[in-house]
Amino acid sequence: MTKDRLLKFGIIADSVCDICLAHQEDHHHLLYSCPFSAQCWDLFKTWLNINMPLAGVLEWGLKWRCRSLLKKQVVLAAMAALVYHIWIVRNKCRIEFQIPRPCRVLADVPATARLHRMFKT
Repeated sequence: MTKDRLLKFGIIADSVCDICLAHQEDHHHLLYSCPFSAQCWDLFKTWLNINMPLAGVLEWGLKWRCRSLLKKQVVLAAMAALVYHIWIVRNKCRIEFQIPRPCRVLADVPATARLHRMFKT
């Protein structure tokens, strides 16, 4: 659960993002609009050489038309892996008080995306 939901249920007292310490943490902020996440997505777009909007990135990924179905599947798997790794960073930041560099997060994405494709049914 993101902090906005934990606050709503009275589990925590504040909902400030653990990564940027500036905004309320909700799923959109955490995964897309947090400065850390935005840097990760910028590196991701550069790495895959694709032009996609940061607002509505998941909707874009599902609607994106590509000549190769394999390329689309790889990009979607990589997007899912990046979201997963941003979530891991958030948890590490909360528990261990460590924030890796965005380039380090992106370096973990290819292996995770490959595993996702291997076990996909």
